[in-house]
Amino acid sequence: MRATFFGIELGKRALLAQRAAMDVTSQNIANANTEGYARQRALLSATDPWSVPGMNAPVTGQQLGTGVEVTKIENMRDTFIDEKIVRETSNKSEYEVASDLMQQVETIFNEPNESTVRDMFDKFWAAWQDLSVSPSRSELRTNLTEQAQSLVSFFKDVDSQLRTLQGTPDHSDQGSIENQLENAVTQANNLTRQIASLNLEIDKAELAQGQANDLRDRRQLRIEELSKLIKVDTSWDSKGHLTLRAGHELLVENNVAHELNIYQKEANLPNTVGVDRNYPEMSDKPGVASAVITNTSDNRNLTLTVAQTAQANSLHTYLSFFPLNGSLSDAGVSSGTFYVNGRMFYLDAANTSIQGLAAMLDTSNLNIKSSTNDGGQLIMTSALTGSQNAIQTADGTSNLFNVLNLQQDQEARDARFSIDGKDFATAENVVRDAVPGVAITLNSVGVANFDLRPIVNGGKIKGLLEVRDGNIDKLRDKLDQMAYRLVSEVNDVHRQGFGLDGKTGRNFFKPLASDDPNQPYKDSMKDFAIEDFIKNDVNTIAAAQGTIENPNDKLPTFNGQGDGSNAIVIAQIKGKAFFNDGKADFNEYYNGIVTLSAGDSQGYERQKTFTEDLMTQLSSKRDEISGVALDEELSNLIKFQQAYNAAAKAITTADEMLDKIINNMI
Repeated sequence: MRATFFGIELGKRALLAQRAAMDVTSQNIANANTEGYARQRALLSATDPWSVPGMNAPVTGQQLGTGVEVTKIENMRDTFIDEKIVRETSNKSEYEVASDLMQQVETIFNEPNESTVRDMFDKFWAAWQDLSVSPSRSELRTNLTEQAQSLVSFFKDVDSQLRTLQGTPDHSDQGSIENQLENAVTQANNLTRQIASLNLEIDKAELAQGQANDLRDRRQLRIEELSKLIKVDTSWDSKGHLTLRAGHELLVENNVAHELNIYQKEANLPNTVGVDRNYPEMSDKPGVASAVITNTSDNRNLTLTVAQTAQANSLHTYLSFFPLNGSLSDAGVSSGTFYVNGRMFYLDAANTSIQGLAAMLDTSNLNIKSSTNDGGQLIMTSALTGSQNAIQTADGTSNLFNVLNLQQDQEARDARFSIDGKDFATAENVVRDAVPGVAITLNSVGVANFDLRPIVNGGKIKGLLEVRDGNIDKLRDKLDQMAYRLVSEVNDVHRQGFGLDGKTGRNFFKPLASDDPNQPYKDSMKDFAIEDFIKNDVNTIAAAQGTIENPNDKLPTFNGQGDGSNAIVIAQIKGKAFFNDGKADFNEYYNGIVTLSAGDSQGYERQKTFTEDLMTQLSSKRDEISGVALDEELSNLIKFQQAYNAAAKAITTADEMLDKIINNMI
């Protein structure tokens, strides 16, 4: 039999359920503009019915409802869309930061404009042309020095701005890529700690089968903020515990956060980002070969077999020369011309010592290190490894190398290795093109296995690394190659000419040297400068070419201040195709650099626009499901209010009926 107060209990349950539904609706309205909030809904269900026995069914009877209850406060989310938003957020952030950085690079090149590297080049070559017409005029020599200095300064300024934008591990200006990278890693670590902490709070809140909707919203927002910095993959175990990974590395495992770190192994290798461990060698045998991932998205393992490492050519003279500052002619060397690596040199044997010869070769930008040892021997070592960089020597009108009798200490040799069965041969031991985005260092003969699954696959950190180690490094290398070629070619001709003082064999630019033996042009801007004696005395500029006055002369003779033939030869360097396999001169090569910069910038801009459009569609789709529509919520509020009022009326009616029975039937 039903209880006397059964109707009041029904009304009470209705009041509580409708009140809870109104509270959920009020929560939605309050958070209509809260970032990351997902609309909630109270699920109402009828409580278990009570069976009323009847005359014809004394056991089961008819079922009579017992009211309503809130079984769940549901969070309106589509996990599939959330996952897609997390992934596309990483892509969007990567392209945004890359596009912004490349726009800054375009600004540095300042093209098109009147004051550019190309403009400075044109004025430099024109100054040599002017000097060839009147080589004795000091104002033309001064103008040449000024134009050369302007070219050097402009070159160095462009490179300095690119380096400042990149930053360095030990010094990063505000806003530089290195500074942004440090900040991004710090932010990512803060977010992983917050996500791990929220995981713990959610586990505690849901121990009794509850639903911590607001905490889950907060965690989802943190995951999306983290994905802006680094691409993450989410997964849940059977108990619903969240795990976050960056590549193959754990970032968050339940309530444990693993920190990202920035590692720097060697000065000539880029720093990289890893998780809670020492510098990632990416190799099971670093003694054979190691690898540094710079900006690749290529996920794979590979086997590398090193059959032979590259080595440089090294020679020494059979004869010993004493004293070291004695005349080479005393040892039987005749004056005249000789050739090293295809370049011609003039030798005044009577006024040149073995030390002077070493200095001449060492400052000639031939990628040869030349010196004398304590035994009075000349030592020549190629700065570059590989068979193509073997030192080539030949006598011209001088018998220099016949007398020196060079002996080989170490032959030039290429590196030979294979990757997953594909053979490679390179002139150097640091290989950057076998696997795009990966710098491989060959150390010894043997077999090494590489795990090239990058930790950074997307997000702001990926964009920063890609532009720093890819786009900007590539542009700086091209500028360095341009400066290195300019110095080498101008000096080569200038050394053969004569200044107004009648002296020869002097450079116009200071010789360039690199700390990277496999890239002689690397960081050429660091030492790119005019020789001090040129700046101090413009008469030392070698505009004259000299002449062979007698058939028996082995060296040309300065033929007066009116000779500008050497200046003409230098001016003609402008039109020679030294780059791109003999297809581009200096201006065309520089145009290619500017075009490359613009192309990279436009490429990132296109990708950014595409991901923005995709994110707009995904966000719109999520708003349809998770967004708060105020009109709908107000409608629900009225509906629940009316139901609440009706439930209250039902209780009042039941109360009146009971009052009639209890108080008025006596």
